[in-house]
Amino acid sequence: MEINLRGWNFKINLLSKEYQHTCKSTGLMLWESARLMASVLAENPNIVSGKRVLELGCGSGGICSMIASRHADRVVATDGDDFSLDLLAKNVASNIEQPLLTKLTTKKLEWGNKDHIESIKELSDRGFNVIIGTDVTYVAEAILPLFATAKELIASSESNKDENVPVLILCHIFRRVDEPTLLSAASQFGFRLVDKWPTGNSPETFRSVIDNWFMDNDLKDDLPNSALNILVFSME
Repeated sequence: MEINLRGWNFKINLLSKEYQHTCKSTGLMLWESARLMASVLAENPNIVSGKRVLELGCGSGGICSMIASRHADRVVATDGDDFSLDLLAKNVASNIEQPLLTKLTTKKLEWGNKDHIESIKELSDRGFNVIIGTDVTYVAEAILPLFATAKELIASSESNKDENVPVLILCHIFRRVDEPTLLSAASQFGFRLVDKWPTGNSPETFRSVIDNWFMDNDLKDDLPNSALNILVFSME
């Protein structure tokens, strides 16, 4: 599959279409949320610039991690499925050249797995400033392990300046898990929703961070799916 996003050209190997919907892993296809988030990062490099970035459940594509590697200090792309991870490593190697390749590591991470979490911590002992997940919220049983893992791996606040507050960014279409359920799970692990998009009837205080990502570009006119949502969390 060839993907052209905001000046980036990727050739991504995915599982053959006839197997994509019968294989137990959903990480073997490229989700629309990954396309949107990758475009957001390409247009807004300040989100990851100079930061340590972790992608959760990035599947075999890893386009968000690859785009982040241009500006981030360190990027770790993870998935819990061995087949997806193998394809991910091959896609990264074939699309990213040195010196970016030295900054991007692929690693297995099953949410809630203590050994995997400790292995990730060894790659960034200060935690990660930005954690990204695209379409990782569709299985109800995985929501609590998702936030538990993010809590273990997110950096502590290093500054009082908003732009340096570590964040968890989720981009998805709401399917089997609705927003109230997601927010309730997040709060159990100390995550607070600081912005959402589209804003809808959200408080005025929410209309700052994400809206800026869509300013002075045509991202809103090029959405792959109008049902996509973005949530940004920080720790309480």
